[in-house]
Amino acid sequence: MRYRIRHRTGYRYASPAFESFNEVRLQPVAGPTQTLLDFDLSIEPPATVISFRDYYGNAVHDFGVAYLHDRLVIESTSDVVTHAGADEPLAGPADGEPDASPALRDLVADVTVEDELAEFLGPSSFVPLERETAEIARTLLAEQPDESALAFFRRAAEHVRTRLEYVVGTTTVESSVAEVLAGGQGVCQDFAHVLLSLCRHAGLPARYVSGYLGSVEDSSASHAWVEAYVPPYGWIGIDATLGRLCTGEHVKLGIGRDYTDVAVLRGTYHGGGDAELTVGVTCESLGGLGEGSQLTGAPDEPVARLVAIQNLGAMRQCQRGAVMVQAMGGMTQEVSLEELPPLRAQLRPEDGPPSQQPQQQQQPGLA
Repeated sequence: MRYRIRHRTGYRYASPAFESFNEVRLQPVAGPTQTLLDFDLSIEPPATVISFRDYYGNAVHDFGVAYLHDRLVIESTSDVVTHAGADEPLAGPADGEPDASPALRDLVADVTVEDELAEFLGPSSFVPLERETAEIARTLLAEQPDESALAFFRRAAEHVRTRLEYVVGTTTVESSVAEVLAGGQGVCQDFAHVLLSLCRHAGLPARYVSGYLGSVEDSSASHAWVEAYVPPYGWIGIDATLGRLCTGEHVKLGIGRDYTDVAVLRGTYHGGGDAELTVGVTCESLGGLGEGSQLTGAPDEPVARLVAIQNLGAMRQCQRGAVMVQAMGGMTQEVSLEELPPLRAQLRPEDGPPSQQPQQQQQPGLA
């Protein structure tokens, strides 16, 4: 399946903000289950953008806006192909094939897996492995002590789906697993954190995945699910919110131990007062590629086209009143320097500590 995805994040500040430093994870990954054809990122007001890879291999774009501004808009456009049909699982046994995964107890006893994937077995910021989920995991294991690793993963996901009700607004981006279980409601981020906890209690390596659902045309945020390491298939994704294996509708943005590792945007700013956050995600399906047309070649994604203006402070001195034209990767942006707000000369003590940019909770409008 091929999708064109636009993700727009906007902040409107009550008063002018300055010294805003941010990093975003909006570029889809390239790998065995999907190919990234194109990616554009634009920042308003203009900012210098630096790209790098984080510990988990996710693409990160870092930028700062030093001068006064009353708004911040980040918009990404991605063209992605997933290597499966809309109803076809991206990984795992094909239809009609038997489950070839080992018994969960044998996988747990594999010291190599335990050593190499330790970070996906232990506690993390949003998945502390506390008593509530430990008891649930013990119950699930006792019910089917001889089942395969894949069977346990699917049964744990089904338990989460039936135990929690999908309700927007009942949790926040900071809600803990215990709070979600106590309330019995949440969004896809919460479903993923609970499932991660059950898997790790049982000794099944599991990681958090941030991404999009290509079948959801308009949404107020991105999506989230869980991948578990299940030999011989490798990493298999299950969407506990939908109650099924991840298919060609699932577009992967990034992976980590939990939400903290793959937050779409995190940052700080001075001044500004309260920030109003608006988010819009649109997914346009461009159809399948057809049999025999799957893309091949190097898994590396194309170089992103970043719309950014660099060294504004120095350029302002010699180009005031002029129009600067900068072309990057075939794209051109014109900015009148007369219209740019003044640079902030220095930080005053009375400005106090920086504020945190409001974060997006992953909660798409599910079809």
